[in-house]
This record gives sequence, C-alpha cells and structure tokens, in this order.
Amino acid sequence: MKAAYLKERPSIGELGNRLFIDSTLPAPNLDEIKPTEIIVQVKASSINVDDIHIPEGSFLGGLPFLQSKVPSNDSPIVIGSDFAGIVTGIGSKVDQDKYKVGQRVCGMNHLQSVYSEMGTWAEFVVTEEKRIVSIPDDLSFTDAAAVVLPLFVIHGLLEVFEAKMTGKEKIVVIGASGGIGSLLIKMLHKSFNDYNLHITGVCSGRNEKFVLGMGADRVVDYTKGPIEIDLKGDGMEPTMYDVVFDVVGGKASYESAKAVLRKGGKFITCVGPLEWIGDDMLSTCAKFSWVGKVMWYSSLLNLIPGSHPTYYMVAPSELGKTTFDLAFKNKVIPHVDRVVPFDDITRVREAIELVRSHRVKGKVVLEIEKTG
Repeated sequence: MKAAYLKERPSIGELGNRLFIDSTLPAPNLDEIKPTEIIVQVKASSINVDDIHIPEGSFLGGLPFLQSKVPSNDSPIVIGSDFAGIVTGIGSKVDQDKYKVGQRVCGMNHLQSVYSEMGTWAEFVVTEEKRIVSIPDDLSFTDAAAVVLPLFVIHGLLEVFEAKMTGKEKIVVIGASGGIGSLLIKMLHKSFNDYNLHITGVCSGRNEKFVLGMGADRVVDYTKGPIEIDLKGDGMEPTMYDVVFDVVGGKASYESAKAVLRKGGKFITCVGPLEWIGDDMLSTCAKFSWVGKVMWYSSLLNLIPGSHPTYYMVAPSELGKTTFDLAFKNKVIPHVDRVVPFDDITRVREAIELVRSHRVKGKVVLEIEKTG
C-alpha cells in the first residue's frame, strides 16, 4: 500500500526531509488483525502539529514514553493520527450492528507512542471501534478528516466549560484562527446559540474576517500589544469574562486571562504553561519544571482561596462521540486551508513546514485518494 513512513528518527525540523512516500509497505490483512480491530481504507488525513512532534521525539518537549518508537530500515513507522475513509474489514468481536463493511467513518489513532497504534498517512489503517465514528453522507472525507483532532480536543474543553454553565457567558478564545480555536468558536456559536454567548477571538489582525466568519462577536489582535488592554475595553467599568479558552499556551496567555477573568472564572487550556510546547526539546530540568507548573496551576493553586481564576489543564483521552454527534447535527464544518495530494512529496513537505510554522488558517489535509 502507499504510505508515508520513516526509517530513522528525524531531528527537529527534519521530518519532511526524512519522509518516504511509496508503495513498499504491505497493506493490513483481515486474517492478521485482532478480533476487536477494524480496517479502514483511508481517503483523507490531516497534518497536525503533533504528527510532526511525535516522530521527531519532541512531543510535550520530549517527555519520555510519549514519543513514537524509533524507526529503522527493518521496522519503519507510518506517521499520522487522524483519518476519514471507508470500512473494508471488521474483526469478529466488533459490533456489526454499528459498523459494517462499506461504512463511512472518521477517527483517530492517538496512542501511537504508548501502544504503537498504526499511523494514518497511508491507504489503509488498522484501528478499533472505540476510535471511530460514523460520518454523515453529506460530509466530505476532507472535512471529516479535518474535524477529528479539533473535536477530540474540544470535547475535553467543553466538558469543563459545560459544568455549571448558566448562559450569557462572555468567552475569550486565544488562538482563534488555528484548527482547534476556529472550530471551537464555530462549535460555541452554532451548537450553544440558545445560551446567548458572547465570543471574543484572539488572533492576528490579518485573520480578523476569518474568525468573525466562524462566529466570533469581536476580535482582538495580539500583535498590537498585551491583549488584556483591548479585552477590558475603554469603559468606566472594564469588561470581565467568564471563560478563557487557551489553545496557544504560555505564561502570557495565563497572565492576560488573570487580568480579565471575573472572580471564579475559568481558564481552560489544552496546551499548558509553555507556548507551542513541542517545537523544541526541553532539557531535563525544563521538563520537571513544566510538569511542576502543570501540577501547581491545575491542582494546588485551585485549592488556595483568592481572586485567581480556576485553572484547568485538559488532556483528552477519548474521542468524545457525543461532541461529534453535536457537531454533525449542527453542521459544524472546519475551515480547510488547503488540500495536499498525497502523491506529491514536495507539496507534502511544504505542508509539513506550514503546519510547523503555526500560521495555518484552519486545517491542512492530505488527500490520500482523490474522491472527486
């Protein structure tokens, strides 16, 4: 089968240069899979920043046991984590009332580092029932692949947000133009419109129209200075917010959130105390420091009385099928920045570097098989 794979661990920044795309790897065989497994013919898969960090060994700064295994000539690894396609084979213990050959599905193999799940930048992938969801007939494979990782993360964010939700919340999304942030805004706008939410997106000014189009009520341009200045407004009574969602990370995001959140407000992050963690390898001391900060903010600080916001560090562990159902019901479709043909390795390498730059508006999707 055609697949994108590695035969050695690339250095940071070298994934594209070490990548092979050809048809030398064998396709999965129904007779060889476990009874609980499913074979999917992949039509599309996204390029996510974690798909770059995990094989380069720098995911979460290089924390042990969270990276891919080291590939070799004798044991290459296929990379990629999400997918959309058609079921072509099912194990004997799969619920055949829910999943059948020919069914359109999307899903995620997000435990490649721990359980060596098969990568998804390939014509076929082996996965499990709990890692897939059915997709509507009117949803393209491109959009289905693009929605997987954002909804995987958004499920965790919304679990915290919906707890004790009262309606009319004032919300800030830091990182509003990226794949997760933009879809989060659209999800809040379309799926929670009965709550009369007010959503402010934080992004660069060049993406203002895009973020407003996703459903934000206003946009704050982070390139013009500390975002809390614009967030508070110019009135005598400064605007205070109920929730800040952070999909960028770092000290600046949290300090800005503290300045604008009301007493008892929620700071919900899927990244943590370092901005764009994974772009570099952390030293041993820095790794301990990062883990310590996560424990301090998300556990110990929340126990101390005071006016600080409640800090939530979200680390999703399941696909969150109820969130997918809600998104599909309300036609929450991601913005796809570009679709890259799988058989053009030059364009695949360029797309990897675009994703690495954190300058993507929405998602970048690999077209594994052209579908029209």
